[in-house]
Amino acid sequence: MRIKIKTLGCKVNQYESQAIAEQFASLGHQITDKKADLYIINSCTVTKIADKKSRKNILQAKKENPKAKIAVCGCLAELNKNYIKKTGADYIITQRDKQNLINIVLGKKDFFPLSKSPWKLKIKNYPHKRAFVKIQDGCNNFCSFCKIPYLRPRPTSRKKKDIINEIKRLSLKHHEIVLSGINLNLYGQDLGLKDTLSNLTEEVLKLACLGRLRISSLQPSLIDDKLISLISHPKLCPHLHLSFQYGQNSILKAMNKKETVEIYLEKVKAIKKVSPNAAISCDIIVGFPGETEKTFQQTISFLKKVKPMRIHIFTFSPREKTPLANSSLVDKDKVKKRYKILDKMAKDFSLSYSKFFLNHQLEMIAEEEKNGYTTGYSQNYIKVNLKDKIKLGSAAKVKITKVDKNNKVFAKLIT
Repeated sequence: MRIKIKTLGCKVNQYESQAIAEQFASLGHQITDKKADLYIINSCTVTKIADKKSRKNILQAKKENPKAKIAVCGCLAELNKNYIKKTGADYIITQRDKQNLINIVLGKKDFFPLSKSPWKLKIKNYPHKRAFVKIQDGCNNFCSFCKIPYLRPRPTSRKKKDIINEIKRLSLKHHEIVLSGINLNLYGQDLGLKDTLSNLTEEVLKLACLGRLRISSLQPSLIDDKLISLISHPKLCPHLHLSFQYGQNSILKAMNKKETVEIYLEKVKAIKKVSPNAAISCDIIVGFPGETEKTFQQTISFLKKVKPMRIHIFTFSPREKTPLANSSLVDKDKVKKRYKILDKMAKDFSLSYSKFFLNHQLEMIAEEEKNGYTTGYSQNYIKVNLKDKIKLGSAAKVKITKVDKNNKVFAKLIT
């Protein structure tokens, strides 16, 4: 059987799709990016736009092969079954049962016994040049805008030995490993006092086979001093994505965030003290209920202090189950105007950060060849364009030679 998997959303979803693909492949099925007999849509529902993208992919699969079976899994399938049924999907598999997808679709239990544990999904290979490793699932923060705690399990952590073994295996082919989870900072809270994210990171950095390690999104208030101290380690990428969301305390409180602006700034200061040129990226929500011109301007002031090298901007959208599901929305025209202001700031910060590294040496991983260039990301998450051709997946020392007005970064190979 030919199987096509489409993945939307986070790194955890991407990891889980790879695990599902490997399960089917182990039984002799063909994973393809062309017309298939079975389509698996691993959905996302973090925003209304994500809902629409998930639905669009289901309908595209139906159109590509009307005779094919469609299996929809992931976060959208947990609370939105009726929404998915209207698309004509054959299987709707909740996030909590994703690890049993192959059993549900094939009706077989011989090779993959039914399980309640998300850790049934493991990988042997990874299709991209940087390998994601899932170490944690679930979140219990219950931010007022987020439905994820209602979709995934309570915070649960993967056993350290299992993580280490997978990293050892993947490091044979991948120079960069990315630790991924729904709320990484919660890693180990269900395992024991010694099993913390910082302790795991320290142990992974000791692996001789490891090229470099990147940590995915982090909750600032839960970043401990030990983890901050590790940022100076030569194998740890000096890039942290911090879940800011906003830069004004009354809105942060309304978001049910555990941080204040003061905590944010304190953590950034501590990170910069250890690694002055570290890359800080973040998410910012515009149009959150209660947002005023004053709170927006305070967020602008906050961002000017932090100067994130990358900002992911999201327009607020009410989500089911959350306290703000039926909240009044900020005027659309004001939201569009503020979005444009943030977008311009984000581009300026990103350009300024890239220009700082002109004539500096960085290490990039060759990820693809496009328009005559080899492209890939540096350790501090700058996308580099290299005229030289080097083996995809390999790491190379490069010197930044040019940054154009559109923040396209060029480099030459250091031999």
